[in-house]
Amino acid sequence: MAGFENQAGFNLSSTKLQVVEVNFVGDQFRLVNVDEAYFNDPIDFENDKDTKISALLQGAYDELLIKKPLNCSAVSFTLPFELVYSMQIPFENTLLYQDLIEEFRWELSVLYPFAPAKNLAIQFFEIERCIFNETASALVFAVPRRFIQLLENFCKKNNLRLRFVDNLHLAAERSLSLSNAIVYKGLTLSIHFNNKFLSILFAFNGKPLYFKVIPLKDASQIPDHLIRETHHSSTLKIERSQIEAAFISGDEISGSVVQTLKKVLGLDFILFNPFDKIRPFPQLYENKYYLEKYNSFAPAAGIAFRIG
Repeated sequence: MAGFENQAGFNLSSTKLQVVEVNFVGDQFRLVNVDEAYFNDPIDFENDKDTKISALLQGAYDELLIKKPLNCSAVSFTLPFELVYSMQIPFENTLLYQDLIEEFRWELSVLYPFAPAKNLAIQFFEIERCIFNETASALVFAVPRRFIQLLENFCKKNNLRLRFVDNLHLAAERSLSLSNAIVYKGLTLSIHFNNKFLSILFAFNGKPLYFKVIPLKDASQIPDHLIRETHHSSTLKIERSQIEAAFISGDEISGSVVQTLKKVLGLDFILFNPFDKIRPFPQLYENKYYLEKYNSFAPAAGIAFRIG
C-alpha cells in the first residue's frame, strides 16, 4: 500500500491508554497489537498539571511496552471529548484562510468562554448543501495547544514521531472503512458514548453531514437525546426512516444496550468490529481485547489506519 508505514494509534481517555498497532508486512498490512493500560490515578484534564498527566501517560505507555514493544516510530492519538471543542456553524467560503480561522476562533470564544481561545489549534471541514441540509456549514474542531505540545514532548522523549491528533469519534467513524459493517451509500448514523458524553455523527454517502457532542449526567439520558437528534429539525431535514444504517461504538457497550436502543428508536444499531478486514498476527487469537472488546478500540484503530 503506497504511503503506508508501520504505525500505532493511541486512544487517550481519563482512565486508560489504548493502543492498536498496524505493520506493513509483504504486500499487506497486518494487525500486530491490541492492548490497554489503566492509569494509576484518573486524569483530571481540566485541573491536573501537565507534569502529572505526562507521568501518568508515561507509566501506562511503559506498561504497554513491557508486554509488547512497538515495531514502529510513527504514532497518532485520539483525545477525549473534554479536550476537543467542536461546533458546526453556517459557512460561506468567502474569507481568506487565516481570516476564516480567526472568525472560528471568535465563535469558539463565544460558545466556550472558558476555553483558551488564543491558544487553540483549529481544524475544520466544509459541509456542502444536500437534500438533508439547506445551508452549507463548517464543522470545526479545536484543541488547546498545550495538550498537543504535551504529546509532542512525550513522543520526543520516547523516540516517536507524532503524525495525527484526532477527535475520537471521527477516528472511530474512519475505522468503519475497514469493517464489514460499513454501508456508505445514503444517510448513515453513528454514535459513540461513554459515561460522560454522547457523540452523534450523520453522514451522507460517506461524507460528514452533522456532528454534535452532548454532555451526559448518566446513560439513562441517551435514548431521549437520540430520539430528538434523529428527528426533523431546523438544522437537519431528516426522518428516522431515511437512515440506511446505524453504527455504535464506545467503551464497555453491552448487547443489551444495543437492543434497548433498537427497541426505542427502531434502528438496527451495529456494534461493529473495526478489525473485520485486517489480517491479525496469530497471537491475537488469544487476545481478549481483540476477541471480546474489539468495538471499544474503534478510535485507536481508526487513527492507526489513517494514512493522510
